[in-house]
Amino acid sequence: MATGRARHLLGDRYRLLSPVRRDGGGILWHGHDLLLKRDVALKEVSPPYEVDMPDLPAARRQALHEARAAARLSHPAIITVHDLLEDRGRLWIVTELLSGLTLDETVEHVGRLPVRWAAWVGFQLLAGVRHAHATGVVHGDIRPGTVLLTGDRVVLTDFGIAAMGRDAGGSAPPPARSAAYVAPERMRGAPAAPEADLWSFGATLYWVVKGRAPFPGTGPLAERGTADPCEPDPPDEAGPLRPVLEGLLRRDPAERLTAEEATRLLVGVLRREGIAAAPPGRRAEELPPDAFTM
Repeated sequence: MATGRARHLLGDRYRLLSPVRRDGGGILWHGHDLLLKRDVALKEVSPPYEVDMPDLPAARRQALHEARAAARLSHPAIITVHDLLEDRGRLWIVTELLSGLTLDETVEHVGRLPVRWAAWVGFQLLAGVRHAHATGVVHGDIRPGTVLLTGDRVVLTDFGIAAMGRDAGGSAPPPARSAAYVAPERMRGAPAAPEADLWSFGATLYWVVKGRAPFPGTGPLAERGTADPCEPDPPDEAGPLRPVLEGLLRRDPAERLTAEEATRLLVGVLRREGIAAAPPGRRAEELPPDAFTM
């Protein structure tokens, strides 16, 4: 079965070579672009949970719209989207091929990260999130499984994938695999928004230093957003990251830290740890003195 699929050309251009990893959202494939003679990654944009057939075309249009928006992004902390194509009624997204481990794979192998490295990962990742938000793009599914660590980059992946299954207003409930990292207001039906992305970022950072999600409950999705306590217990392991986690994981979106405030706090942690606070692709000495002030 896999051998037959590996021979199949998508859009008469991309050859599937071998599966890279599988998660709740499907299989990520190592492929080859026959036109530009380069290796790429391909993933089918499929519904993350059951979608009624009458709503599927709208969900596909939404995913296509968001993936195209992500393709306009250019940032070291964001996966580069090369192409979108439809083949035999299936929608695929083509991105750069990166070698590395996701955050959940990393913690599974080495355990939770020390605060100094958690702060560095968070700072790099938040730089990408801020860039996306400034361009009007909301990710909607930030979690350890969508953050990739390479040799020198922290990369947010799966742009456009998260859109599948949401209606045009983005108000459908998130997939079960993401529930532990989804803001309470989204579980109550609110659309994906920058504030919700920041909650998911905070939940991911919480997981990095604690080794579990802030609300890892296993109950039905409908129970999330109403049954959780107002705020999670900050882990003792957070140390100087505690104000960041407390500020990002506030239940009321209006009371959460902004991306700029969270960045400033992370910069403070990094500087106290003696780590250069420079966004991806830039050295600290290249930045103006007020680069991280309000």
